[in-house]
Formats: sequence, structure tokens, C-alpha cells
Amino acid sequence: MKQGEVQPYRVWFDYLKTCLLDKNLNQKIDKNLYKSWDLKKIENLTFNNWFKTHSHLFESKGNIKIINKISNSQSITLEIPLNFKIKEIQKEIPKVLKGKVNKPTSRFILTHERKHIKTPALDSFLITWKLKQKYKTYSNEEIWDLTDEEIEKRQQKVSRLVKEGKLRRRKLQGVGWGKSNSKLNTKSTTTINNKSIIISRNINKASKILLNVCKGKFPGEYSDN
Repeated sequence: MKQGEVQPYRVWFDYLKTCLLDKNLNQKIDKNLYKSWDLKKIENLTFNNWFKTHSHLFESKGNIKIINKISNSQSITLEIPLNFKIKEIQKEIPKVLKGKVNKPTSRFILTHERKHIKTPALDSFLITWKLKQKYKTYSNEEIWDLTDEEIEKRQQKVSRLVKEGKLRRRKLQGVGWGKSNSKLNTKSTTTINNKSIIISRNINKASKILLNVCKGKFPGEYSDN
């Protein structure tokens, strides 16, 4: 599995680990559903170490090929007329397979296609949620600053690992944070209100995703509208 394909599972792992370490959320986790994830190990492992022995949970079994008989119970056999053009096949196959694929044998599932999961944004939601849990008396504006600092630290760490050749570069900073939006760098009342609103919305989004994860879905529906 390529690095870009792994990232959604890394963020899912972080959300699940957060649920495990939170007393209230821990009670809401479907433990039977996540049995194959070895929940007790997750609490004490990094994603990389855990994924080494659990990557099979997310990998497809078999390859696309022409067959004369069914050889894989975890596959679907298609019959395609030989006179079909490639463009026709590409157009029709998604219609035929809708609702029939991307269904793991267990009940946990990515609710979006991997390429459509915005992992940097989901990362920032979780960072904000954790900071608010830790500093409950802090204002949303203060949480904004702490989140910005945390993301900056992560970016510096990523840059170092990239230079060392240990990691591919990826953008961690979510849209709207401090340096990424000059309009929010002033001390105006409008700026403070904007920061407070964004923090509040991101916390709500993270809360919804955490509950979705407890039920085996990631990220699930998390819109705050």
C-alpha cells in the first residue's frame, strides 16, 4: 500500500486511540466490531508499529484478471462484451458495481474514497479537540493559538524527517490557521470572532468524527451545518 493510501488509516488510528483514552468515549466504542484491531495494543503503540501487523485489514485480496471460473470468494466476476470500447467499459462498470464493492469483510469502513479524505483538516480538528479537553477554561482564541503552535511543531518535525529521507512531505496545516491566512493575523474584533467560530466548528466536527469512529466509520458525516 502506497504512503498516500495509508494516511487515512493513520488519522483513523489517531481518532480511535483518542476514544480509547477518553473515559466517556471509551464506553461508546463497539469493542466487538474492533476486535481484529487489538484495541489493548493500540493504547501503547504508534501507528507505524501497529500497522506493521495490521495492514492486512485494509488491503484488497487478489487482483483484477480474466478468469474462466470463480477462484476468489472475495471478488465479483464481470462479463464484458468483447466489442465494448474502453470508454464504454469505464462508464458502465461503476454503475454495475455501485453498492457492491468497497465492503470489507468486517463492519468498519472508510465512508469516503481515500483520495477524498482531507487528512490535514481531520488532523487539525483532532488537535483542537484534544487541546480543548486539556484546557477547558481557555477561550477559543487561546485554543486557536495553541493549535497553531502544535501544527507548526508538527510541520517542523515533518520537514526534518523529509530532509532525512524518512518521510514524504505532506501539508499538515489546515486552511484558516494563522500564517496561512493573513486576514486573520490582525487583532481586530472581527478576527477574534472568526477564530472563535472556526475553533468552535472544528471542535464540533471532531466530536462527530470521534462518535463515528466508535461505531466503526471514518470519517463519516461530520458537517456542522
